[in-house]
Amino acid sequence: MKEADISKALRERLEAKAGLPPIVYENKDSGAVVRPRLVLTMVRGSRVDPTLTGGGTTRHTGFMQVSIVSELDQHAFPSENLADDIADHFPRGLKLAGESGGTVTISGAEIGIAYRDGPDWRLPVKIDYLAS
Repeated sequence: MKEADISKALRERLEAKAGLPPIVYENKDSGAVVRPRLVLTMVRGSRVDPTLTGGGTTRHTGFMQVSIVSELDQHAFPSENLADDIADHFPRGLKLAGESGGTVTISGAEIGIAYRDGPDWRLPVKIDYLAS
């Protein structure tokens, strides 16, 4: 499975969720600064062929991080509710088809620790996957 197929499957699943704020993708100009917004980052882990001889199906691990970026000095509840909605949209065991074959399986989704980032408040949602 190609890395681009993994990214695309996860991105399309996220985009299918209704009512999301604008999404900022990797290596793409976001244009105007809008809050709230989502910042999507793919974090790739290992690529492993479990056979000793090679030629087996390569397994890819990693996670997609969706950071909710909101205004400082506001209540955290709107971001926390959005984080719950995003995490729930990627339930453990969900299988997503890759464009050129293969499957992306969600192995978990968790909400991270919110933090101040300059003029923004960020709350990350980590969506772990295994693809093969």
